[in-house]
Amino acid sequence: MKKLIYICLILSILDVQSQTYSSNYEETMFEAIHKDSLHYNFFESLLAIETSMTPELASEYKQKVTSILESVPPKETKAKKEKKRIEKLYDNIHNTFLKKYTLTANFNDIFEDGTYNCVTASALYAYVFEELNIPYHIKETPSHVFLIVYPKTYKIYLETTVPGQYGFITPKESEIKKIVDDLISYKLVTEDEVLIKGYSKFYEDYYYGKESIDKRALIGMQYYNKGLLDSDNEAYDEALNTLKKAKVFFSSPLIDPIIKSIMYANINELEFNKTEDVEYLIELLAISKFPEDYSISNLKSSLYKIVDHDDNDNAFIENTIEKFKKVPDEIIKNEAIEFLLEYLANNAARNEELDEAIQYCDEILQINPKNKRIKSIVSYVAFKKVKLSSFNIEALKSFESMCETYDFLKENNRYNITLAHLYAHISLKNFNRKKVTVGNEYLQKLETILDNNDLLDEVSNGLLGDLYVKAGNYYYYKEYYKTAYNIYTKGLTYLPTHNDLKKRANWSKDEL
Repeated sequence: MKKLIYICLILSILDVQSQTYSSNYEETMFEAIHKDSLHYNFFESLLAIETSMTPELASEYKQKVTSILESVPPKETKAKKEKKRIEKLYDNIHNTFLKKYTLTANFNDIFEDGTYNCVTASALYAYVFEELNIPYHIKETPSHVFLIVYPKTYKIYLETTVPGQYGFITPKESEIKKIVDDLISYKLVTEDEVLIKGYSKFYEDYYYGKESIDKRALIGMQYYNKGLLDSDNEAYDEALNTLKKAKVFFSSPLIDPIIKSIMYANINELEFNKTEDVEYLIELLAISKFPEDYSISNLKSSLYKIVDHDDNDNAFIENTIEKFKKVPDEIIKNEAIEFLLEYLANNAARNEELDEAIQYCDEILQINPKNKRIKSIVSYVAFKKVKLSSFNIEALKSFESMCETYDFLKENNRYNITLAHLYAHISLKNFNRKKVTVGNEYLQKLETILDNNDLLDEVSNGLLGDLYVKAGNYYYYKEYYKTAYNIYTKGLTYLPTHNDLKKRANWSKDEL
């Protein structure tokens, strides 16, 4: 017997991001299973892998089986006779349909030329037993599939790939050693495994002690077998597509390394300028062990392709972010979203789209409040907004509001410098408008900052000179010479070489 390891493996469940079908028949079958995974046509679904399958052809194949079932006698009440009935049915099916064992056969091949393997033959018998209400279990090992009929009573072992003496077995103790030795010779088990348990215990555990699998797994095993062949032929896209179909029917952790190896081979070739490429990456991440299989640097390498591609605008990147928001792994999700949002925030800031930049920054800070690069962007936006403003009270309120939202702005030396300029401008504007109460209010705020911080080298001398000249003049021409003198001399403490302030301070002193 040839080695069948890769035919009979079980696949693990994998979220399908995209799927293509080889025929309308196949697509219809999958749509039906997605709508109702419990009530589906087993026989018809087994045929879906064949690209030329049609409902008419499937019906023709099914009728061939039905014609045999119609001749099967009813269940016997006595155990010996019932076993004989099952054996006769087994032989009849084998002699009618199963002509030649082939490792890579599909279910439809049984009806085309009689070729079969353990999966497809087991599927045929499973269908027959279901139709006749004969209880059975499907057993799966790492290298084989077989059936147990009447698993709770007679425990009849059906070896679908070996017709004749060893195809239908209800062995006596004397026969067990021969059966187990055959398993060893076929390399389905090792001699050490048998010696540890003993022949009788090993036989019992091997054939009856393991859990049975659902018949739907037999559908998936065909797809899995085809997927491996496609991979061996380096048809990786087709292999991936086929393996995704297999996961609809059964699951196994053994599928992950295969899927990952194919996807890893392809991921570096993607340009990431299509939604399908992004979905491909997310699907790979879903089955990878992070970060052992796919590291942070691997992830960022792919993300960099997304932001660097000329075809990808903000809408594409924002759509990519929405897709990553559905990723269940928090680390992967946050790393990806933070990376992409950071690009959008930087881009918006460079283009002076300041409000958009802040929106992106807000999203990032919810994920990572310690992101220093984003704090720098927020700082840039906050101070840039002031620079582009009219330096009025509205601009001040907006700046103060941002500083309350983003406390770290107050730690920046530019915070006090910006306030100083805002206070100076607001005060000067109000003195120009003869609104001295407001002018004095902000003049005092300015002096508090200047007196308590070393900022004079950072504040505009021209602005300070204009403000103190204007404020002092207001009182000088109102003949409040002492007040004018105090303002001029206060200004000179900041601008000791300012000639106009010196002159006006002397005038005020002379008037006193």
